[in-house]
Amino acid sequence: MTFAIRDDDISYFTSPTELKEAYSVLDDVRGTISLAVVPDSVSKHGDVEPYGIVEARQCKTGNNIPLVEHLREGILSGRYDILLHGYSHEYKKVNGRWVPEMIWKSEEDISNQLTEGKEYLENLLGVRINVFVAPNNSIDQRGIRAIERLKMDFSGIIHLGDREINTRYIKNFVTRWVYRSIKGIPYGALLDYGKHKEKYAYPLSNIQRLKKEYCECKSLNTPFILNTHYWDIRKEPSRRLFTEIMNYILSDGAELVSVSSCFE
Repeated sequence: MTFAIRDDDISYFTSPTELKEAYSVLDDVRGTISLAVVPDSVSKHGDVEPYGIVEARQCKTGNNIPLVEHLREGILSGRYDILLHGYSHEYKKVNGRWVPEMIWKSEEDISNQLTEGKEYLENLLGVRINVFVAPNNSIDQRGIRAIERLKMDFSGIIHLGDREINTRYIKNFVTRWVYRSIKGIPYGALLDYGKHKEKYAYPLSNIQRLKKEYCECKSLNTPFILNTHYWDIRKEPSRRLFTEIMNYILSDGAELVSVSSCFE
């Protein structure tokens, strides 16, 4: 059995110390942690100030030299796998509510910015990026078309009508919802949409649910992907929950692999 960790929101505002602290529980565990990186992140997500910066500003990841050096070292050692996490992670208020960037931006902007962001991170970190993660796990047909043009796969959540309606979409949609109606949890196996593949990542919820999701992935013979945020698992109660599910999975003999490898 294999499992993967997908950590979202790595950006200019992330410090190597924060990443090390978040994953110190895995210091003695061999394997790869997948980091979804924002190329040119804003410091405020709607009304939220996740980095403690009141004055909103936007900064490219490459301007954080200690972080870049840490990521490069981790990539070379096989510790880190890099995914693309939007472009700026910017929210915009539409009709009174905050909307994530893959929803409010135009298709042209989405396509251009994802192309630019992917090339930027690949050149910055010396990697090839093959998997996309949408900010707030929110995406629609425009975003899917953009990642297909970039020949990328998608780690995230499928909603109603947010993919091109075709035979593959209908087959996958039925598979997911029949499974969910029977098991009570999202379907975790790989789904092929023709021009790209998709795989669900399970968020930290509660230990009973996480154990069930892991065991169901094991029964499907598919990797279990856990969705985390480094800034969250450094704090209680998420820290305790993360440690508990890691101990459970590792005691089962599971191997830590990259998210990218889960699409191969």
